[in-house]
Amino acid sequence: MKTNIYKVLILTGFFAICFNLIFNGNKLSAKTNIEDLQQLANSVEKADGTIIEWSLYARESVQHLDMDQYVLQYPEMEWTVKEDSLIGSVNKGTYSETIQVMNNQHTNTPFISYELTGTYWDEETGLQASKMASRRMDTLFNGEPTLFSCIKGEFNNKINEFTEQSLNNIMQSLQAKEIESITEHNFRSVSAYSSLFTQTLALTDQQMNIQLGLRNSELGNGTTLVIGTPILTIEY
Repeated sequence: MKTNIYKVLILTGFFAICFNLIFNGNKLSAKTNIEDLQQLANSVEKADGTIIEWSLYARESVQHLDMDQYVLQYPEMEWTVKEDSLIGSVNKGTYSETIQVMNNQHTNTPFISYELTGTYWDEETGLQASKMASRRMDTLFNGEPTLFSCIKGEFNNKINEFTEQSLNNIMQSLQAKEIESITEHNFRSVSAYSSLFTQTLALTDQQMNIQLGLRNSELGNGTTLVIGTPILTIEY
């Protein structure tokens, strides 16, 4: 039990480091973000999985912050004001949007982030999400923010069966090559590289741009899989 907790903490710390490093990486458009999500969704559906959550995340560093500006600019959001941060959120039924304005504790640099999440995904959802994200990011960011895409799916097979039968198919569907992984009896983490995705992160002496997290589903009769590019932004 202690070993599992220790490894989960290591994974969490690794993802947090990657999350901070990638902020200085490639900057792409909302359209690219949606295309990446569609690739991830396709891989889940081809393996007979059910998509239960998806997330688009964008972040940009800024020189100065005027927190009152955002409250006035986006009155449709419910705002929570703290000493060094401001969080706005709105639930639109099919989608949820969150804007966060705060200081990066690691670099002491202010940043703005935007997240669009949902629980159902198809091509029509992708088109609507693209329009919504593009419209919001055009008014929220000054330049082109760093983007992240993430999909969460459920599979009927238990994790051992899933790893043997379906994981390789998903990796092949994404044209992904494994860089490194951690395996336990009830969870697994994989870092990989695929030429399908343009954002990359240096991992030791190799490039990576996909992370997969697998664990037993809450009921214990299936597998929960989270896939993200270039890293995971949804907990698994």
